[in-house]
Amino acid sequence: MKINPSKTSIVMTITLIYIVLQPILDLLTSLSLRLRGQDFTTGLLIRLTFLVFMGLYAMFYSKGVRNYFLLMAGFFIIHLLINQHMKPIFSVSVEVKYIVKLVYFNVALLFSFVLFSREGGIRRHKAIDVIVIAMTLMGVIMIVSGLTCTAFNSYSWGKEGHVGWFYAGNEIGAIMAMGFPIVVLAALQKTNWAWISVLLVIYSLFALGTKVGFGAIVIVLLLALLMSLFGLVKNRSGWIRPIMLMALFAGASCYFPFSSIARNMNMHLNLVEANQSQAVEEAKSETPGNTGTAVVQMENLVLSGREHFLSVQKQYFSEAPITQKLFGMGYGGNYPQQPKLIEMDFYDVFYSLGIFGFILYFIPLAWILVQTVRYALRYLPESFTIGNVLIAAGAVLGLGIAFTAGHVLTAPGVSIYLALLLAFLMTNLKEQTEDRR
Repeated sequence: MKINPSKTSIVMTITLIYIVLQPILDLLTSLSLRLRGQDFTTGLLIRLTFLVFMGLYAMFYSKGVRNYFLLMAGFFIIHLLINQHMKPIFSVSVEVKYIVKLVYFNVALLFSFVLFSREGGIRRHKAIDVIVIAMTLMGVIMIVSGLTCTAFNSYSWGKEGHVGWFYAGNEIGAIMAMGFPIVVLAALQKTNWAWISVLLVIYSLFALGTKVGFGAIVIVLLLALLMSLFGLVKNRSGWIRPIMLMALFAGASCYFPFSSIARNMNMHLNLVEANQSQAVEEAKSETPGNTGTAVVQMENLVLSGREHFLSVQKQYFSEAPITQKLFGMGYGGNYPQQPKLIEMDFYDVFYSLGIFGFILYFIPLAWILVQTVRYALRYLPESFTIGNVLIAAGAVLGLGIAFTAGHVLTAPGVSIYLALLLAFLMTNLKEQTEDRR
């Protein structure tokens, strides 16, 4: 089909505006939930509208995407019919709401791939620029709310940290962790003013008080520093960048022991030790030593107790009939009273959608990842640029957070960023390799 540049540019402009509006939508959703107790918010309505828009655009310009969406629709009809009769407690509204949250990622991923494939490199790179704007806006909201003492706490009990005026610390942490390498990239390549955005995001990640925040700071700054040093050796210029990155890393490392993240980790470990002490004493009477205690503590620290909900879902799945094993147990599994997700997205997708659904759901992601690796390896070392590496870091952080802490694939406000980064990286590498032929 012949490309119409004007129509494509209009869609790109709408998409860029939508990305910039993400922090505003998150803010509206948070205030509606906290102050008015409304589940159906303006932000949700806008996101649902854009979901339909993305799906229609992707299906119109790609027969493969259209066939995939039809296959997914057929699967979900079977999935709902099975669980209507199999689940101890079944709510159509709850199940459909969860399905919409899940499919948002795939729709956004395939939409971004189709759009970026039809856009030239210059306009496509604007998507990266608006991510920087969105991260900066989130950082400003975080610091203003913190300075005015009007921020909401990240945790409902005990632990320290705040989410600004936003709602969920895990989701905001995942967004800023994925966006942080993009902001650092802008500071290194585009404008010195972006260093202000870097500082705002670092403050925000520390202020959240979550382990994800500090992990993102360390990983991204170290990776950017190594790539900058590599560029310094290669080009014999650009020495100011490594110095800036080393200063930021040193400052973050020095501040960490005094941060809410460190205090939260100590509090968590103390709680785990208290809960484990009795079990260890009982185990000593049967098994010598307590070598497993450190492993249990580390697992609990990393997963924040999610291993318990994982074991519950494993039990539900093992007792489920074969039809639910194949087509999934739906939201929260076969819960007898109150549904609860594991909050580890890959596991949640598997147990909620079953074997068939898990494979079907991750086909687009697997294809994107395989193609990205193929294009990257085809023209090494030319493809090994700081831009590609930092964008890949954002995507890898997103996938890693989805696996360990969740709230990525199941949260539309988060998954949109992961979809954009994955689609951008693949299409960018594809364009680079084609230009070198």
